[in-house]
Amino acid sequence: MFIVIEGIDGAGCETQAKAVSRALTDRSGQPTVSLIKYPHYDDAVGKMIQQFLYQNKSLTAKEQFLLYSLQFINDIPKINRYTAANAHPPTNSYLVADRYFTSTICYQTLEGIPEEIALRFADDFGIIKPDLVFYLDVDPDTALSWKYGEDKRLNFRETDLAFMKKTYNQYDRLVKRQVWTKWVRINGKQTKENVTREILNKINQPQ
Repeated sequence: MFIVIEGIDGAGCETQAKAVSRALTDRSGQPTVSLIKYPHYDDAVGKMIQQFLYQNKSLTAKEQFLLYSLQFINDIPKINRYTAANAHPPTNSYLVADRYFTSTICYQTLEGIPEEIALRFADDFGIIKPDLVFYLDVDPDTALSWKYGEDKRLNFRETDLAFMKKTYNQYDRLVKRQVWTKWVRINGKQTKENVTREILNKINQPQ
């Protein structure tokens, strides 16, 4: 099963991706649980994304879209191993992603990429659809206050409240329309433990 945790900057995606991965690993009979984070900065594409986010590298909307999408395309063989349609033999393994192409649908459409072009690109290049996308619904003011409480360097997107409000509204539209794959809205302002528990309960439900 391929699971994605989504939300605006500061909503707790990384925290929940790690917590859900740990909880699934602790279950008896689960042979494989892997966690992947996007964007990752350990390759040439990731380093360009890092320069864009942290070093003011100028990128057009198309360049942003292509760079982010390249990471998802490059990871297709890895992701295939965790999808029910491609697992041979079928397994009960899990891949949990901290963000994915669903982030690109949100952010880069706000930058100017038409949604229909983004979805056609995903189809043409075989970007794998997750089984479930859990959207952590946290309002921008709360998310920003949580971000400033973290002990790590913030990129320019993570301190831009106006842009966070735009992404919040865009995510809301994506969830309501169930764009590209199945979205599940989670109240992200609950305790961290309750958020994790709710996600796990949804995973356990028949799809």
